[in-house]
Amino acid sequence: AVVSTQSTGVFLAVKPHILPGVLKEVAEFVTEDHLLVSVANMVTNKQIEDIVGKKVGVMRTLPNTPCKVRSGVVVAYPGTYCTPAQSDLCTKLMSPLGLFSILPSEPLIDVASGLCGSSPAFLFMMVDAMADAGVRMGLPRGIAQNLAAKTMEGSAKMVLEGGEHPIQLANNVCSPGGTTIEGVYTLNRAGFKGTVMDAIITACEKTQGKPQTYNR
Repeated sequence: AVVSTQSTGVFLAVKPHILPGVLKEVAEFVTEDHLLVSVANMVTNKQIEDIVGKKVGVMRTLPNTPCKVRSGVVVAYPGTYCTPAQSDLCTKLMSPLGLFSILPSEPLIDVASGLCGSSPAFLFMMVDAMADAGVRMGLPRGIAQNLAAKTMEGSAKMVLEGGEHPIQLANNVCSPGGTTIEGVYTLNRAGFKGTVMDAIITACEKTQGKPQTYNR
C-alpha cells in the first residue's frame, strides 16, 4: 500500500496464486494515474482490472531468466486503460533487461512463454550436451563448457545482427563432404528440428491449459 501511494508505476512481481490477494490489498490506493506492471504468468490484464475495479493502466509482461544478466527477452501487452505514455514508461523501465517487445495480441504472451520463457532451460541443456561431447573427446570440463556457451552466444548474435536466415548461416558453415555437414546429418536423422519444435509447442500448450499434443 505504501508503494502504491508513493509511486505511479507499481510492479506486481508475485506468484500468480498470490496476486489476487495483493491486488485486493492495494486496490483502494490505486488511481487511474497508476501503471500496474504484472510479471505474473497466466494472469490476464482483464483479470487484474476486474480485481482492482478501476480504470487503471495495466501492462502484462513476461520476462525470461536471462534478464538477470541484462541479455533477456521481455514480451508485453497493454490492458484496456493503458495509455501510450504508460506504454512508453514500461518500455523505458524494461528495455535495459534486453529485448523488449509489445506483442500484437495478449494470447501471444502464452506462446512467448514457451518460446522465450521455457527455452533457456533447453539451451542450457544444449550447452551441457556440447560440453559433455567436448569432455568425451578430451577437453577439460571448464574449457568445454565455456567454449560451448560462447559459441552459442556468438551464433545468436549473428542471427540478431547479420540479417541472414538461420538456415543460410548453417549452410555457410557446411563444406561439401566436411565435418559440419556430417554432424548436421546426424542431427537430422535424430529428428532434431522436430524435437525442438515439440518441446516449444508442448510448453506453450501447458501455459494455455490445452491437452498435450505430443504423441510420438
